[in-house]
Amino acid sequence: MKFRYYLIDQKWQLITFYSILGVISIIISVEPQLRVSYSSLLYFILLATFLYNLYFIGSFYRKKGQLRKWQSQDFESIPASASFEQQIYSQVLRQLEEQYLRQIHERNDAAKEQLEFMTQWFHEIKTPIAVSRLLLETEIDSPSMQEEIDKIEGYVEQALHFSRLNDFNKDYLIQEIDLEKLMKEIIIGESKSFIGRKIKLDLQVSSLTVLSDKKGLTYIVRQVLSNALKYTKENGKITIIADPKSRNLIIRDSGIGIPAEDLPRVFEKGFTGKNGRGPQKSTGMGLYLAKKTAEKLGHTLILESATDNGTKAILHFPETVNNIHQM
Repeated sequence: MKFRYYLIDQKWQLITFYSILGVISIIISVEPQLRVSYSSLLYFILLATFLYNLYFIGSFYRKKGQLRKWQSQDFESIPASASFEQQIYSQVLRQLEEQYLRQIHERNDAAKEQLEFMTQWFHEIKTPIAVSRLLLETEIDSPSMQEEIDKIEGYVEQALHFSRLNDFNKDYLIQEIDLEKLMKEIIIGESKSFIGRKIKLDLQVSSLTVLSDKKGLTYIVRQVLSNALKYTKENGKITIIADPKSRNLIIRDSGIGIPAEDLPRVFEKGFTGKNGRGPQKSTGMGLYLAKKTAEKLGHTLILESATDNGTKAILHFPETVNNIHQM
């Protein structure tokens, strides 16, 4: 720190001191009872000025030395604060450092999470590609080929959704959505799975308008419905109910259910559970992404299930747009 910068910073202190000194000198010179000679008054002014300048210059070098120590050391070894003002500055700096480090950790965690997902995704997508190649080599044109292609499309959609999850607020649009119309569109897209697995559908979706993002809501419902189809045996049944009073969308299946020990962890990233390690393999990302998307949209997604007793997914919608989280 240069001396001229210090002078600029302390200009009001200088103005205050010399103003007070001037006022005192005037009072002394005009007050007849004091009877102070001009030489004594001049001596007083010079002495006060000398002592103040000595203090001022000493203060400059002291602060300059402190700044050098701060600049030459890391934050953890900064010298102890010499004043209450410096303590406040130190606290502010530490808070800023903590905030900065927290942001770095969050970014590192997000990058690590994305890397883990992509590594797993590359591993998972190799299987349907290999099966598709085998079917092509054997010249088999059957529903199996379509099933493997559907898996690839599902994995690609999952990867794209995951990559956009952190910047979801830049891509979402909250609007009124006719839930009955949306559900019919989704079911038409899953009709081959219903027909191929001979699963009955009981659709009880009356007129219900909800506030949501269409792409995000479609992804959530498809993930839940995909799980219901995956773990429901042939000739099983899936019931879809939209309740206007509770503003809940309920998807209930007659599938194999979820073991009690796995149920609390079904929304954890990468958790597959007992069912996901069976013949119907799972990436452990579908429900995790569905839950995250629901939270970002201000919806509530919960699962109720028991082994061999099916699974019920409940998606609750807020009544007003004010209930939707700002991301």
